Amino acid sequence: MNPNEEHIWRSIQQRDERVFESYYKDQYRFFFLAACNYLRDPGLAQEIVNDVFMKLWVDAEAISIQSSLRSYIYRAIVNRSLNELDKHKKERLHKSELSHRPEQTSESKEMEDTELKLRLYTAIDQLPEQCRKVFMMSRFEELKQREIADKLNISIKTVKNHITYALKKLHKVLGDWHTLPVWIAALVKYFFRS
Repeated sequence: MNPNEEHIWRSIQQRDERVFESYYKDQYRFFFLAACNYLRDPGLAQEIVNDVFMKLWVDAEAISIQSSLRSYIYRAIVNRSLNELDKHKKERLHKSELSHRPEQTSESKEMEDTELKLRLYTAIDQLPEQCRKVFMMSRFEELKQREIADKLNISIKTVKNHITYALKKLHKVLGDWHTLPVWIAALVKYFFRS
């Protein structure tokens, strides 16, 4: 976490409403567009962003952030968006009576999906610090390789090496993503894009 983010996060944990509100206003558009990108529903995207920020405010003292505040919130919004899509998909399947599986199978499928998601994020968290930073800037903040190199004062070749290393590690953890649930496959394809 950079010094500015660290100061903001410490202030939020100490219940500084002014800092929290200022950060929310500064970052809202970025997070709203991220949620919209998944949901294609501005109302629902707004609700998810507000919920994530509310939870951040309420649970701030108990939350431990390893990477950056922005990446942490982004990940929470992506998770909530994917869960919402999954929920709506299940509702549609149920309404159209395409799903004839017993309740237990549906629950075990949901648990499996959650476990895969946890494996993915755990694998990202276990990357070496600089590698994780580069990967998250590339995939979560969507910065170009040149921008990452400039921000971290490293060469583009080093950026590419970090991304390649991260992708190999994630591939080992996830195995063949073509057999994964659709939403996880989409997330993995997003990560594994060139």
